[in-house]
Amino acid sequence: MDAKPFNVGVDVGGTNIKFCLTNEEGTILSRHSIRTAAKAGSFALIQSILDNIELVLQRADTTLSMVNSIGVGVPGTTDARRGIVVFAPNIHMVNCEIVKAIRAVYEVPVYVAQDTRAAAWGEYMAGAGRGLASIAIVTLGTGIGCGMVIDGKIFHGALNSAGEFGHQIVAIDGNQCNCGRRGCLEAHAGGPAIVREAIESIPGIIDLLGKSADAVSVEDVFELARCGNREARRIADDVVKYVGVGLVNLINIVSPELVSLGGGICNAPPELLLKPLVEFVRSRAYPPISETIQVCRSPLRDDAPLIGAALLHKERSTYAAMERN
Repeated sequence: MDAKPFNVGVDVGGTNIKFCLTNEEGTILSRHSIRTAAKAGSFALIQSILDNIELVLQRADTTLSMVNSIGVGVPGTTDARRGIVVFAPNIHMVNCEIVKAIRAVYEVPVYVAQDTRAAAWGEYMAGAGRGLASIAIVTLGTGIGCGMVIDGKIFHGALNSAGEFGHQIVAIDGNQCNCGRRGCLEAHAGGPAIVREAIESIPGIIDLLGKSADAVSVEDVFELARCGNREARRIADDVVKYVGVGLVNLINIVSPELVSLGGGICNAPPELLLKPLVEFVRSRAYPPISETIQVCRSPLRDDAPLIGAALLHKERSTYAAMERN
């Protein structure tokens, strides 16, 4: 048995920071979360991470001497080999040496990855991707992202920008995206885009829901669609169309064995999202792979990036050079 059988995972989100202690198989043994004080600045955010790593150890009745590694998933661009958060605007981190800061307090190996890549690694190691060689996980939420494990390695891309799934163009001269371009998938099927379209297109939606425009959610839109509202159903069908195009592009180009879906939008009724997405892929992906590709809801759900962060020490191709320095 490993002398240090436990790993700490940290999943930094724009709203909450989640912490866990796992074993080497990725089973969560202890967990808790805190609110993200993003506006307090990177120094304060890192200090809260340091304080709560200690707390998760205490709650599991263990000590640092039993910890093999600490891994952190971050919602933004990271340089995994240098241990730096390059740009994470939602948590106000720019060129932040997060690994160095954590290692200064906890003298164990520390790793960082973009959260979608951590999610893909979690799915590969402990979820639907176990036993496979190449998988992708697509997260559907406020933003739309993608992490990939190709031939057993996290895929970063030569320019470290692999997985910008939400910024592929699905509508020429389409909706304005926050990235500054038009027609991005995220601008048509991300959470804010769905809600905006619903408010503009569903007659009397405020009265139907009994809430203010600011309180309308993606869940509300899909519930109206489930109950038979025609415009809401059109919006749900459009989400399937746009996301489906994105999935077919990904599958045809990358040729993964599995695409796993995560994120809050995936809580939509299966008959309105997952089932028609699978049918879309089966009918439109390149014929030799259309029946072979697996498309599923992530069994790890929101824990995929948390578990993946905890197991980053197992991803030798990315981090071996860093450990030698």
